[in-house]
Amino acid sequence: MKLFEVSSRKNKNGRRNFKAVLYRIFPNSCVDEVNQIGTMYNENGITWIREYCEKALPSINGMSIRCEFADEERTELLGHGNTDIVDGIPVFEDAVVIGTFKKGYIQDVETDNGIETYCIGEGEIDAQCYHNFITKLDSDIANGVYPSGSVEIMRTESNDGIVYKYGYKDKGRIPTEFVHSGYALLGVRPADDRAKLIELNKNHKEDLNKMTETEIKAIVSQTVAELSNYNSKISQCKEECNSKIEDVNMKLEQVISEKNEIIANTEQLQGALDSVRNDFKELDKKYTELYNEKIALESALGEAKAKERINEMNAAISEFSDMEKSYAKAEIDAFMSDPTSYEVNTIVNKIWECIGKSTKANNMRTSEQNSAEVNLCDIFGEVESVSASTKYASIF
Repeated sequence: MKLFEVSSRKNKNGRRNFKAVLYRIFPNSCVDEVNQIGTMYNENGITWIREYCEKALPSINGMSIRCEFADEERTELLGHGNTDIVDGIPVFEDAVVIGTFKKGYIQDVETDNGIETYCIGEGEIDAQCYHNFITKLDSDIANGVYPSGSVEIMRTESNDGIVYKYGYKDKGRIPTEFVHSGYALLGVRPADDRAKLIELNKNHKEDLNKMTETEIKAIVSQTVAELSNYNSKISQCKEECNSKIEDVNMKLEQVISEKNEIIANTEQLQGALDSVRNDFKELDKKYTELYNEKIALESALGEAKAKERINEMNAAISEFSDMEKSYAKAEIDAFMSDPTSYEVNTIVNKIWECIGKSTKANNMRTSEQNSAEVNLCDIFGEVESVSASTKYASIF
């Protein structure tokens, strides 16, 4: 979920509305009454319970929101900005107030882990005095980078220190009487010791004094050194990126030049291809015309050859009688339908063959007849022939 939000609308008074998650409130069921401890707690060991947080909500109104800047441009954040402890109260001389909370409330929020309860505060930031910071904040949030924050609490006026249910404990302590005193935007990880929730508790001065002024300054110096090193690495990375960008741009220009040359050559090739296609169309048209002429000539030549063969066949059988032609009638009819189906000599030979067979048959019949006539003469071979003059002479 978003831990900090800034409204995109700029008010006429030069301020910007914001919303911040102060802390997560845990369910009452996490309180172990037997062992007198909270079984669920944040990274600082606090178990926030709703009924006690609701009583402290009015103290959020008017609470300041602070920043400890690490650079002169006032864009990079560090920690709470605390420099000393005076009368049991931390002093934040390295921090500046950039805005004020106007209200606080408790709300159930849908998260990746299900419904969770949070204490939320809303207020205004002075966008005129901290223009650079607000500009960077807008850019970071637009890129999904949200600043971390840490709420500060202290004792109420009626108590000498923060009151805890079951007393103070390192892990699982439950504050029951307290007020919200401030909220710091952090440039360090909330899980880090430098991002501890500050509890202003007079009764536990030894806990507040765990970080001495020297330790705090050492941490600040270390953080500034890390930030300087980080900025140096960023500068180096930028140089490397710029160098790579230049190389990429040179290669890109080379590729573009090569592509343009290819495009130009492609246009020339396309022109040549179009010309070849036009020539092909003309040649195809001429080929079609010539092919049709060839087909017509072949048809005419076929007809002429057919007529020539028919004339040849008619000449070859012209001397035969109709009866003789009838011997090869089937072949002659087939030849007339397709002059290539029979050879003329085949038809003529068949006619002659049939004529030969007919002649032979006739000769055989003639021989048989002559034989019969001879036999008849033989019947009267023994009769003596008498001439007429002789006969008549004898009579007379």
